[in-house]
Amino acid sequence: MRVSWLLLSIWLVANANAASASTRLYEDMSVLTSSEHQGREAGSPTPNITAQFLHERFQSLGIEVNYQSFEFKNGFFSKKLGHNVIATLPCTVDQCGKKLVITAHYDHLGGRENSFYAGANDNATGTAALLAIAKVLKEQTRFSDVIFLATDAEEKGLYGAKHYVSETDINGYALNINLDMLAINNRNTLYALHDKKAKKYIEQFKQQENPFKVFSTSSQFRLHKKLNDNRINWHKASDHYAFSLKKIPYIYFGMGIDDKHHTKKDTLDNMNFEKYQAVVESISDFIVSLAQIPLDSTN
Repeated sequence: MRVSWLLLSIWLVANANAASASTRLYEDMSVLTSSEHQGREAGSPTPNITAQFLHERFQSLGIEVNYQSFEFKNGFFSKKLGHNVIATLPCTVDQCGKKLVITAHYDHLGGRENSFYAGANDNATGTAALLAIAKVLKEQTRFSDVIFLATDAEEKGLYGAKHYVSETDINGYALNINLDMLAINNRNTLYALHDKKAKKYIEQFKQQENPFKVFSTSSQFRLHKKLNDNRINWHKASDHYAFSLKKIPYIYFGMGIDDKHHTKKDTLDNMNFEKYQAVVESISDFIVSLAQIPLDSTN
């Protein structure tokens, strides 16, 4: 009986922790897509309500966090300020590998409190995932610095990511993992576009027991064929492109084509939260596994 009660106790604790993580993920998604955040449009003299929320959430996890402000073009003749949110979990061993940087843009199309683009899939999903992964990884041994980069002004031209890479020593980085639109649909497939140098990492992800299909490729033409749609240049479609330009290997995780993309139907109640949660948990497990080995640059 003692063994049975011990196993039951372990099971109860594990399920309680899982339920708590699910609740927190849903709460973060609810906040990011709320009317108070008015569609998270980039461009404000000081960090906006979304940047402040992310800063406070990383702080609440006990993780060092800072703002990084930058100018970006707004039309032909004017400029605005954007604000990245950067949280860092330092390496915890003596011999550290190259850095791992995980990105997700938090900005979206904006609007007004009574009429706004919620941007649940694009990209509250990636942004909330950053927080969930950071919480898990904080408790793990880390053989590399892990940087959580919530970028601003991605929708305006990847400006937040481009500014970040312009201000950093690219030789210190092993890999960028970019999270953008993680709410997989009825195809139950997560797509992973990657730099050829990152193939060994994506193969490691595919060896996990993921509760969904994974389609990975380094060819956007294969991705076009798989999605039966060739309108998007997937190598340039999100923040991973800024890292690619600097020869930093990347993996981009996303759901592919979303018929609600950049419409007011991209809301939390129009996505399958359980599938999204499963994606976040799998990517989190993957990132934990990467952090527990010394990463080396494959530049």
